[in-house]
Formats: sequence, C-alpha cells, structure tokens
Amino acid sequence: MKISVVMAVYNGAAYLQEAVDSILAQTYDNFEFIIVDDGSTDGTWDILSNITDSRVRICRLPENCGTPLALNIAVEEAEGEWIAVQDADDISVPERLAVQAGYMQSHPELIAVGSKISCVGEPHIDPKRLRSAESNLNYGLNREELFKNRYFVCALCHGTSLYSRSRFFRAGGYDSGYRITHDYDFWLKMFQLGPIEKIDRVLYRYRVHSDSLSHHDGMATYIEKLKCCIRRLRQFEYSSHSDPINLIVFANRGLCHIMANEVVPHCPVRVHAYFDNETHAEYALGLVNNGVVDGIALLQTANRKALAGFFQRKGMVLNNNLFLL
Repeated sequence: MKISVVMAVYNGAAYLQEAVDSILAQTYDNFEFIIVDDGSTDGTWDILSNITDSRVRICRLPENCGTPLALNIAVEEAEGEWIAVQDADDISVPERLAVQAGYMQSHPELIAVGSKISCVGEPHIDPKRLRSAESNLNYGLNREELFKNRYFVCALCHGTSLYSRSRFFRAGGYDSGYRITHDYDFWLKMFQLGPIEKIDRVLYRYRVHSDSLSHHDGMATYIEKLKCCIRRLRQFEYSSHSDPINLIVFANRGLCHIMANEVVPHCPVRVHAYFDNETHAEYALGLVNNGVVDGIALLQTANRKALAGFFQRKGMVLNNNLFLL
C-alpha cells in the first residue's frame, strides 16, 4: 500500500523542519512525500532545497496561489493510491502512517480515516484555547457519529487524514474558493462518497499558534463554514428541489445579521424568517409541515439544544429538513 504524503507550505519556515522530519521518521516505509512551496518569501525554500531524502519531491510555485490549489497540485502529482496530509506546522508521531495503513487494510470499505490529536502551542497561547481545539477535533470516532454531525462540526483534523486518491478526484478536490475552510468543504463532499472513521489514538500533534488564519479571525472562519454547509446541503439534501431553497433560521441577533448580510447573498438559499428565541418554534414547525419552507437551520444560540429536541420530537429529521450549523 503506497502512501503519498502531501504538504502545502507558505512562509512556514518557523515550524517546517520539524514537520518534515516527523514524516521522514515514519516507521512505515512505503511512501513518497510531495511538498508544494506556495510562493513563500521567507526561508521556506532554503529549508526545502536542503532536503536530500530521495522520497521527497518538491514543487515551487512562482507566486502564492492558496493552500487549496497547492494541495490539488500535490495530489495530482501523487503516485500512491492513498493520500496522507501533513500540515507544515504540525507533527506526525512516528507510527502514524503504519497505524493508519493497517487500519485501512482491515477496514477496506472506508474511503478515509483520521485520528485523535493532541495540541502543542506557543508559551503565550491560552491553555483554554488548546483544550478547546483538542475537544473540537477529537469529537466523534465512528462513521455514524461523524456522518450525523457533518454539518455541525468539522470533527476531522485535516492533517490527520489518510484518504483515497480516486475518491479525491470524484469529490472534485479542494475548492479554491475557500480561504480557510477548504478542508471542511472537502469532508462534506467526501462524506457523500463513502464511510469515514477516526482512529481512537493520538497520531498527530496539532500546533496552535498566533499566525493561524482561524486564530486571527474566528468569525471569518465561521462565516465560511456556514457557506460550505448551505451550499453542500443544498447540493446533497435538496438535490430535487428548485434553487434556491427556503429556510427558517434560529440564531442570536448578531448571527441573524451576519447570516442575512454575509452568507445568504452568496448562497443558493432564501430565508423566510429569522428568530432569536424559542417562542416561534410552533409557528416555524407549521410552516415546514405546510410546505411553506423547506427546512429549519439552528445556528449558535443559547437554546439550540432545546430547539433541536423539540423539532425532532415533532417529526423533523436531522440533516434532512433540520440542520445544526
């Protein structure tokens, strides 16, 4: 089972050597390592040009094109049937590829597998942020749980993934229209093609640092996530419906404003009404039952769990006409 490890790096000199060394130290030996320098202007190229290991192939882009495009190039160049992702600032434990290859061979029906992570951070990073990242990325293990919660949370750390190259192309690869959440969008597409699981073992050290895009602007990340979700649920859950779909949104007032002004104008969706509390639940349910709207989306709000329970007790189906985003 040949594995092609792919990495996209842009101005990643600070942690790049450690990330590269973690792959070259793998106990599994049937792999190649394709690294795409995405137009770096720091010392990244100096580090890459000094690599002499014959398993490594390096591509240098003349200008910064973005991680999705750089990764697409790496996968296109890959010779292995299986793709493993390694981010340029993280660390794979030495047994990562061996464990994942063994798992895939014993579960041939899977199209992808991830693993649990542990977080490493700079000294000034708030420990609560490390615990939060670990909690989110370690959420869920089995295929049913991951599939059920696919619109709610991105429970697969991209850098832990090993996936089928053929399914990558069937999914259409990474969408370069996303600056931050291209990996989440990719998983939403992959979930439609076959089962995905997560190994109950820490095989990856995920670095949390101040230079990451999601650290600088968490709201921008969430807005992109909403766009991913709405576009893909329209494609996969409402494929027979007219375009756009018509939803009711429950969210706090700030998110209602963001949804109306920064998400809906860019997505195939109309919002019939926005509500910020549960007093409108019966009314919203009646609109769904009478065919006035196609479904209900529950965004971040204090009463989301109670609302989800109410609508499901009334016969609504999660990820069919009820969505936690």
